[in-house]
Amino acid sequence: MRCGVSRLVARCVLVALALYATSVAVPARAESTPPTPRREDHGDLIVLYLYGSYYEMGRQQAELLGPVARRMYEYHRAKYARMVASGDWQVRLMDIGLATFSWAGRFYEESGFFDEMNGIADGLGVPRRDLLRAVVATSFGSTVFAATRSATADGGAIIGRNVDWADGDGTMRPVVMHFHPTNGDLAYIMAGWPLIGAPAIGINEAGFALSFNFFIVSETLGIPPQMRDRRALQTAHTVAEGLRVFTSVRKRGMPTFMVMADAGGDIAMIECTPSAYAIFRPDGDWFAQANHARTAAMIPFDHYRSPDSFRRRAAMEDAVRRHLGAITPPVAAQIIRDRTNSIAVNDATVANLFVLNAAVIQPATKTLWHSTTMQPEAPFGEMLPFSVGADVSTPPPLAADPRLATPEMEREHAVVALARRAVRAFDAGDFATAGGIWDALAARAQPILHPDRLAWARAAVRWKGGDLDGADRLLAEVDLERAPFEIAACTQVGRAVIADQRGRREDAVAHYRHARDYLGTHPEYTDDQTEHLRTIVARGLEAPLAIDAVGPLPDLQYVPE
Repeated sequence: MRCGVSRLVARCVLVALALYATSVAVPARAESTPPTPRREDHGDLIVLYLYGSYYEMGRQQAELLGPVARRMYEYHRAKYARMVASGDWQVRLMDIGLATFSWAGRFYEESGFFDEMNGIADGLGVPRRDLLRAVVATSFGSTVFAATRSATADGGAIIGRNVDWADGDGTMRPVVMHFHPTNGDLAYIMAGWPLIGAPAIGINEAGFALSFNFFIVSETLGIPPQMRDRRALQTAHTVAEGLRVFTSVRKRGMPTFMVMADAGGDIAMIECTPSAYAIFRPDGDWFAQANHARTAAMIPFDHYRSPDSFRRRAAMEDAVRRHLGAITPPVAAQIIRDRTNSIAVNDATVANLFVLNAAVIQPATKTLWHSTTMQPEAPFGEMLPFSVGADVSTPPPLAADPRLATPEMEREHAVVALARRAVRAFDAGDFATAGGIWDALAARAQPILHPDRLAWARAAVRWKGGDLDGADRLLAEVDLERAPFEIAACTQVGRAVIADQRGRREDAVAHYRHARDYLGTHPEYTDDQTEHLRTIVARGLEAPLAIDAVGPLPDLQYVPE
């Protein structure tokens, strides 16, 4: 789930555009006094009820979130500053360009996005332009399904969704927001995290629902971009109308895989770059989606055809397939808690450790259920219902998974906390601390974490510390038949490079050949990491490589920071 530096720039643009823009105009207040905004806390979940203009609702978010919003702003603003300081000309150009773009946005964007984000900035008492720079993604993904007609128990549509996003060690709390605009837009609910300006998943009072999955392409934004996900929630009554919101503009702003469903039982997905799109409709009555394109028109644009995305979508498809014809909201909750394709908690699976928002939507009842538990156990918590619209009858909650309070899951939580410390230490260059934690976890009788991922982590700290022989011994322990694709591929390339450093050219060539053949078994993987490995193998077969030629060792633990 973690991408290279080149994709970090793209992610930064995507997330920044989704989270902020600057405008000097403040809309006038509505004549009638709206109900009092309020915040409710349910376990780890924050729920906000917002009323008025989009500027007013932005200020309400900042005021109701209080220290949670401040911590979010400061944490991500500092990360962004470090990225710009160490970035190349593209990063610096992006930093300059965002201010110009955000200033111009107020002249054309129609969803109230700019006004809302200005309200957040003013409510926090921070420069509007700095809020633009406040949120930088470190890892992401999304795993979702949509089902209807013969696939569900009552023939109506259902969406089940896990938003996979590192929460910054608790900085990004899950948030559900109820928007009640006074400008004539439909009321709607959207789920995400503090300071978010666009829905990760949402439903409106007409029973139209959508789910946003990130799509990584070269064209990271359109000029002038339109916040079509917001506008669809504000105006669409059906999937057909939602699709028209996206297809009726020249530039859509952000690339996305947008899954849609409505109260009439229709489901579809639009895969779009800022300037191109393709509409996907399943052959049957359901489909699953992760973060790689499935339409022939969009595959050529795709830069994240990664092993983890393929595994997550396959895992979701397997989980849904076992319940076809019987899917209800409680069954949908079971589906998004599935881990049957994994042998360890840090595998690419449906209920992976990165899940921040775990949600189920039933358009016919205009209801979104959301977990009350934070990462890394988010999918397993009790899921509370939130309905939108007049005269709706809110369904009951969905019970927590029985595993949630067990000693096994408590042990999992403790191990993941240690692993997160190790990941942060490794990223900070504290290899002694990271290595000590990984070694201690590997020595446990039941380490819970994937043994081959642990071997890679332990080898990586030795590699960084100059102990190449120790790294090679640990890489030799990796079970290439059992290991995830990226671990097996990196292991073979790493052993080849080490053999070259030790003057064992024959061994190095053998490892490179094995790596070449192994990489060739999955031509569908074309993400940065896999393509980089293919380049290293090709160069290594031609001549011995210096250790620096490999580049930064990737973090392959699938443990959020």
